[in-house]
Amino acid sequence: MGKSMTKVRKRLKSGKVKKKCCKDNPRCSSCPTVAHRLRKAGALELDDAALRTALKHARRW
Repeated sequence: MGKSMTKVRKRLKSGKVKKKCCKDNPRCSSCPTVAHRLRKAGALELDDAALRTALKHARRW
């Protein structure tokens, strides 16, 4: 999983997320619930490794 987290950062910054949550497990990364959890964790200020960990935690909860 050596990808950069720029796609996740861009989605968070622009606010473009799905309209409704599908409530799957794990939740998809474009889910509004995941975006809210990442914003609460201050994801835009995190480096790539910490953002990857925060995303994993936000998707599983």
